[in-house]
Amino acid sequence: MAFTFIACVGGNDDASGTTLDCSATLNVAAGDLLIAHCEHDGTTTTFAVAKDSGSPANAFTFDAVNQIEASFNDLEIAQGYVLSAAADATATFRLTVGAARTFRRVLVLQFRPSAGDTVTKDGDGNKAQGNSTAPNSGNFSTTGTDEVVVGGYGDYSAQNTSSEQINSVAAIEPTGSPQSFTSVWYRILTATFTGGAASATLGGAGDWLCGGIAFKATGGAAAPNVPVPMPPTCFFGTL
Repeated sequence: MAFTFIACVGGNDDASGTTLDCSATLNVAAGDLLIAHCEHDGTTTTFAVAKDSGSPANAFTFDAVNQIEASFNDLEIAQGYVLSAAADATATFRLTVGAARTFRRVLVLQFRPSAGDTVTKDGDGNKAQGNSTAPNSGNFSTTGTDEVVVGGYGDYSAQNTSSEQINSVAAIEPTGSPQSFTSVWYRILTATFTGGAASATLGGAGDWLCGGIAFKATGGAAAPNVPVPMPPTCFFGTL
């Protein structure tokens, strides 16, 4: 069992608006895990990500625990997910926010679990804000041995990240990130960790928001142990 990273697409728009499309499509297979990292300036509002039109919608779930509004009330990020996507060879994903906002960004990462695996969210991850050169989600733990962990960053100081890490080990920032001072990074893990974080480095101190989110895959039920019949045995001899 193992996840495979497939692709990352994104988009950004500084002007005020309510929607934002990714600039490229994804070829989504049935059962893929999709993870979105979103950002906007301004006060808190709702986030939604789904196909721009038509079906399947592959609508993302956004848990409140994975959304953070900065204490200065002018920057917000959220991370959402689709645990088992419907197949869609030309999926263009669209971010929709509940009210017009400036500096909207969206990044969508696509991962493929092994055939027959079931994907679940692994706890709630964590999120944090600060003003420094070191964005950090705050600590969380994982419980799976077939795991994807994604970190995401949003800023208020027009900087990109470097030296991205998950649990203090170098992570991968995929092609497609950053999107105008917003970035994502990931690790595919085969062991659990306790009290780790998503973290990165900035070139200079600035206000930032940072989140980490994790997903695990577990295999389906094992095939029943059915005895294989032996071929009949023939005996030859004198009666």
